[in-house]
Amino acid sequence: MSYFEHTIDGLSLDLAHLEPRELVFFVKKLNRELAIEVKFTNHCFTVDFKDGLHDPRHLIWDHKRRRAYDPERHALSRKLPDLIDALPTAAVYLTPTDRNYVYLANVVLPDGRHYPIYFHLRRAQAGGRQRLLLVVESAYPRSDRQAILVGTTKISFPILCAKVCRGEPIRPQARR
Repeated sequence: MSYFEHTIDGLSLDLAHLEPRELVFFVKKLNRELAIEVKFTNHCFTVDFKDGLHDPRHLIWDHKRRRAYDPERHALSRKLPDLIDALPTAAVYLTPTDRNYVYLANVVLPDGRHYPIYFHLRRAQAGGRQRLLLVVESAYPRSDRQAILVGTTKISFPILCAKVCRGEPIRPQARR
């Protein structure tokens, strides 16, 4: 059984690329390899469902929230595994909500929009060994790069992982 199983217009969606996966890399600040379990939500291939705008046959439930299948998000979601694999050498941004991070990879669509990835990261245990859980909450095209980054604080992904592992606070940096 797949992590996601949805049928749209009589066709089973190919969502194999969004199966849970593991990202393992050496974190210098921890002086060890770190395993991160990576999961994706259906927001990577759906949008908020709006009556009159979306076909009821494209309805996908996210717990108690109605979502609609979105072909553009679905097509872009195929980039997510490679983008996640690049995180160990990337910088990410702490969002003003202080719970989520945004990874603004170097993905610019032909129309100039960017493809930010919103995720959260927390400690988890598995097999007696400490690891992290990264959940990609959403990823979707946005026009304004500045609007994506407003109020954020940049941090390298490996440093973020070390801080989360150690339970250290991640504080926004004062802008000068």
